[in-house]
Amino acid sequence: MAATRPITIGANSIAKIGDRFFLIVEVEAKAPGVEIDPVFAVRTTPQQARRLINAGVMRTIIQNRRPQARPGKKVEFKGVLFANGRFFSVFDVENSTDISVLVRISQEKAQRLIRNGARIIKVVRRPF
Repeated sequence: MAATRPITIGANSIAKIGDRFFLIVEVEAKAPGVEIDPVFAVRTTPQQARRLINAGVMRTIIQNRRPQARPGKKVEFKGVLFANGRFFSVFDVENSTDISVLVRISQEKAQRLIRNGARIIKVVRRPF
């Protein structure tokens, strides 16, 4: 019997926010009684973003409305992202793929979500 790996990468995609690029990554840690799945953003250079996209990493979906769940499509709110002077609600959307969806929001809405307990999506701001 093959053991499942307790830590895997879930949704991952490249977002272009303004003139900057970010790798949006969900880390999934699962074991009996444990399910941890934070999302992080990692700043990349334009060259790194292009090479990752060319290697098959999907582009992050950025839209104005919250994605809607339906049969076969799971939508989970992950937190609030502040990147390149802009604010987003971040959702993990799972159907035939697993991708992050960023929804544009105002600073006021971001602050309200955070006050109500939303996580702040951590950003690694210096490219590797």
